[in-house]
Amino acid sequence: MKLPKITNKQVEILELLYRYRFLNRIQIQTLLGHKDRKTINLWLKDLREKQCVEWIYSDHFLEKTKPAIYYLGRNGIRYLKTLQWDDDSAVYQPEELHKRYKEGERSRTFIDRSILVAGCCVALEVQSGNSYTCITEADYLNADHDYHFLAEHEKLRPNLCIVKQKARTTTNYLLEIFDPNLPQYRVRSKVKNYVSYLTDHEWEGEDPEPIILLVLPSLYGLIYAKRKVRKLLLDEYYEAEDIPEDIHIRFTTTEQLQQHGITAQIWEEGRKRFGL
Repeated sequence: MKLPKITNKQVEILELLYRYRFLNRIQIQTLLGHKDRKTINLWLKDLREKQCVEWIYSDHFLEKTKPAIYYLGRNGIRYLKTLQWDDDSAVYQPEELHKRYKEGERSRTFIDRSILVAGCCVALEVQSGNSYTCITEADYLNADHDYHFLAEHEKLRPNLCIVKQKARTTTNYLLEIFDPNLPQYRVRSKVKNYVSYLTDHEWEGEDPEPIILLVLPSLYGLIYAKRKVRKLLLDEYYEAEDIPEDIHIRFTTTEQLQQHGITAQIWEEGRKRFGL
């Protein structure tokens, strides 16, 4: 099947949708570093007409104020397949590309989480003074990626890895967003896995142990997770003063993250608050 012709910038949009799964127009425009909203809309309209992207949009009066959400269409996936190999390395994993055919069936929870992850990356993109690199799940699932070791862990699959460079210091963050309908036993299991990840020194990167960022759907969930982490650490080290200084697990709520952004002082650890 002959694929429609698209511009290099439109290819970049397809690549962004592969990495983030779901994006709105503002996020696409920011990640592209483009100033003209009309041009972005024209590119997206053309991609939709060519079935390279699909969108979620309602023209109902009460819904029209919500921005359209875009995801890869059938021809967009086929186009990325033609870019799959670069210098004998797989750019797009075949099994991951295959998943993109089912984007139209994703739950609202999955879509909202994808948009929130993308929002974090957009916020970091415009920061000054620090250099941030966002590594999405699609990135580290690539076997050739430097952070592929995250995909090889049996129990953890962070939604995002953030690498912060400040002067000569590198700090890694692992972000996990908990779904609002996740059963408590699953929350408990995920929290326990992150504690074990740090206490067992499973981090394989060259830099110091990462800071874990856990986003809970409610204040009740945040309090529960904090108490669980404290109990697990005390079970491991017996006394609070014995807990190693390089173990950091921080918490916030989905509402706080949406309202104030990932770099704000919304992250609780013990009795203190932190920003990125």
